[in-house]
Amino acid sequence: MALSIWAFGLLTLLGFPFTVRAEAEPHTDVYISLYAMGSWPYNRDAFALTGPAPDTNVGNGVGAGLKVTVFPVLARGFLGIELESMGNSSNLSAPLTTGPGAGTVGRTNLWVFNSMANLILRYPGLPVIPYVGVGGGLSQGVLSSANIRGRSEQDFESSATFGYQFFGGLQSNVTRRIFLFGEYKYLAANYHWQTLSLEYRSQYAVAGVGLRF
Repeated sequence: MALSIWAFGLLTLLGFPFTVRAEAEPHTDVYISLYAMGSWPYNRDAFALTGPAPDTNVGNGVGAGLKVTVFPVLARGFLGIELESMGNSSNLSAPLTTGPGAGTVGRTNLWVFNSMANLILRYPGLPVIPYVGVGGGLSQGVLSSANIRGRSEQDFESSATFGYQFFGGLQSNVTRRIFLFGEYKYLAANYHWQTLSLEYRSQYAVAGVGLRF
């Protein structure tokens, strides 16, 4: 379902600029970009089984993403809309304080996938273009190979919820069509799995390349 929504939104965005372009082609920017990223989550206590899990650790990870961005003519290149899909690896360890697993440490792989719609404000026309943005959408926390005593284990379990992000970055043109960019992100989402929940908060460092149409 989430993939279908993302695909529909992508086609809508790709169709929109061509309608505008017929009226004012020189002023409408369309970007498609790919990026790699590193994640540095905050360690926030999980809730495992029937009680809190103090000293929960969420590991750093790596990931990648895809963005499609439109700066329509009506906004004169300053304001843009964007669809973004990204994912990163991580892991989670939570000391158990209650239930049959009390005194042990539960461990699991954690994968984070996000499909976001973003609003971007930039200052065009400079050699290096600064921008900031905010976005929200579907965030999925996926557990795999969980080893948490007292919990009915599953090889694969997903929690889908609303997530939001803030970001800022710099873009530099290599040629008229090709550009490089770097970005900082802050992402937040609250995941709820079977007898396990986590307030996920993470910082991201992003580096990527894109094409302008």
